[in-house]
Amino acid sequence: MRDILHQIPPVALPEVIPSELPQQKFRLGEWVRWFQVPNGDFGRVIGVIYTQQASCIATGLHYLVLLDEHSPSREICICDFAFEEDIEPLDNSFLERLQGNHV
Repeated sequence: MRDILHQIPPVALPEVIPSELPQQKFRLGEWVRWFQVPNGDFGRVIGVIYTQQASCIATGLHYLVLLDEHSPSREICICDFAFEEDIEPLDNSFLERLQGNHV
């Protein structure tokens, strides 16, 4: 599990933190997938942060996703941050198909 800490992408706190943060769309432990790319990765939400900068400048909630062992990018990346607009919940039938019934 220590290897995960070395793979968490860097983040920066906003200069001004708003008095009210947006409502979270995804819960900790929820299965999600990146839906705007072919062969999107999938995994479980293990964290959520509010930031104004990740790999590009974007203010808002960002979800830390622990990629499933069957996710396409898992060999090169254990965790990744996702913008809320780029992911969607995974239903159980889709998850079973993706994992070949190894849930």
